[in-house]
Amino acid sequence: MIPTMLRWKRFSLLILLTLGAWRAPSIAYAAASLELYGTFNAMGVIVTIAASDDPDRDATATVEYRASGGVYRQGFPLSRVADTRFVGSLFWLTPGTSYDVRVTLSDPDGGLLNGVVLTGVMTTRAEIAIPVSSNAYYVSPTGSGTTCSLAAPCALSEGINRAQAGDAVILRGGVYYQGGITLPRSGVAGAPIVIRSYSGETAILDGSDPSNFAWSAQGGGVYRATVNVADAHLIVANGQRLLPYTSLADVQNLVWGAPGFYASGTTVYARLAGDADPNSATMAIARYNHAFWVERNYIYFVNLTFRHYGQGAYAKAIYFNNANDNLVQGCTFAINDLGIGIKRDSHRNVIQDNLFYDTIFDWNWDAFYAGINLSSGGIRSYDPMTGRGTIIRRNTFHDYFDGLGVCPDTTAALTNETDVYENLIYNAGDDGIETDGQCSNVRIWRNTIHDVLMGISLAPTYTGPTYAIRNLIYRTGVGNNSYTGSPFKFNSGYGASGAMYLFHNTADAALVDVSGNNNGLYVKSPGTWALIYARNNIWAGTGYALENYNTTQPINLDYDNLWRETSGNLARWNSVNYATLAAFATATGQEAHGRNVAPGFVNRASGDYTLLPGSALIDAGVLIPGINDDYHGSAPDLGAFEYADGVRLYLPLVSK
Repeated sequence: MIPTMLRWKRFSLLILLTLGAWRAPSIAYAAASLELYGTFNAMGVIVTIAASDDPDRDATATVEYRASGGVYRQGFPLSRVADTRFVGSLFWLTPGTSYDVRVTLSDPDGGLLNGVVLTGVMTTRAEIAIPVSSNAYYVSPTGSGTTCSLAAPCALSEGINRAQAGDAVILRGGVYYQGGITLPRSGVAGAPIVIRSYSGETAILDGSDPSNFAWSAQGGGVYRATVNVADAHLIVANGQRLLPYTSLADVQNLVWGAPGFYASGTTVYARLAGDADPNSATMAIARYNHAFWVERNYIYFVNLTFRHYGQGAYAKAIYFNNANDNLVQGCTFAINDLGIGIKRDSHRNVIQDNLFYDTIFDWNWDAFYAGINLSSGGIRSYDPMTGRGTIIRRNTFHDYFDGLGVCPDTTAALTNETDVYENLIYNAGDDGIETDGQCSNVRIWRNTIHDVLMGISLAPTYTGPTYAIRNLIYRTGVGNNSYTGSPFKFNSGYGASGAMYLFHNTADAALVDVSGNNNGLYVKSPGTWALIYARNNIWAGTGYALENYNTTQPINLDYDNLWRETSGNLARWNSVNYATLAAFATATGQEAHGRNVAPGFVNRASGDYTLLPGSALIDAGVLIPGINDDYHGSAPDLGAFEYADGVRLYLPLVSK
């Protein structure tokens, strides 16, 4: 409990102010509290005040920070997210380092908050190290007995039941047709329970039934089999997932145009590509809902493969439920209904360096909203979710409908403190990253997203702020649909989003969609939000560089590059076309310092969006304190990468 209490430590300050010399002396009080929440490279800053201290909500909060003992530097200002709360983040911090934080409140009315200074100290989270285990229990698919040694491995269940904090369960190579596994105990800080593959071997946990089922022809290319477990929601034929149709008639007619199946209890009807006979195919039919149900702490899953978990509703390979400080590293999640689900009071779980994939990218977009329930992707935070501090980094996601979702529908927590960075997401029939739901201090940076309909969905991000910084998003508008793509999605028919900050993103539509064009940035309707604030981005489209037909909502765009690849008007705003940037800026007040130049990318075809030496976007940006302080040259460059002697750089080069 001590590490958790330290992270959640709140710093409170009671401020005493006098009212003035023109009347009898009196005393007024303004109470404000500061909470700091450190992740590896970022820190949440949350200020709580009394509603009576600023009833007109015009107070502001600035933040400064320093590595303890150093010189204070300015951070990006906090956002007002409620009558009683300001929220913001510090970026590019060093893991395991103590920081002094100072927040200054200002009120133009001269009220009780004006001049209040709150200070606190917080240490960022130290990087994870997998320690040498005290004991190792070796298991194999055919293991037995209780020796659990390398020479005489035991069963997986035996190894897991025996492992104590600090021990390892080491899986020899092979296929483990197992699921529904729970863990009898937790690890502890510095002594996790590690479940991993034996070095140089591949351990596969497979949720399908190893039985060979007899398929009988029903006519029209449909075959029937009786399986051992009811309600299969995942069937794979020759490595390709079959679409789970919701009626026998639909699978007979392939109404969504893809090979599929229909399951009714233990009876399964399947129609394969080319009406092939399933008896001659390699078939995998899910019989387990999940591999591991984790309600423990400090469990590390390392270098394992999970596949074919998809029986019943809400199937997933790993389920973190009221589970804290767990790690999933170097694993492969191949064709599961969901790779990892996170729910309820689950804190500080880290998912890094994994591969997640499916085979459903080209399925009809409308099928996903007709009851097939396969839009979760590789990772999903479920409602209710009150945990904080989830880290999703350096993973690859491909061939999903949505790549991953990081915000629950609702949460009782003040902020999420979720970091999503340095991931590769491609071939997504809808959204690369979804933040749809409760998002406050959700930070998305340095991700590469391509060949998707929408890059990052912010539709909606309740409460806020949500940050998208230095992401590369290109070839939007793809998939089996009739929609226009965009690097960011804002429109929704739900409640209002909080503040959304878009800094230093490179967005290149690159494709021509079914309507003949694809916008660099597309702001659609309906949708409401507190603010869209964008600086130093590149919006390049084959249609408009920028189109907004939801202009009643707050938006502030400047210092971005607007570029249209094809001939035509540069921008469209509230159904009015603008041929030039000057005309657009004059009419709308947006992009007063914007650019309209060819970006000068090194090699778009190969995905190299580094700026060429002669690009007019070098040194063309604006300084954003706390975001791009460590720029090269005379000013920050536009887009995701900073030019430095031809080297492709994310900034900052080193953590502060």
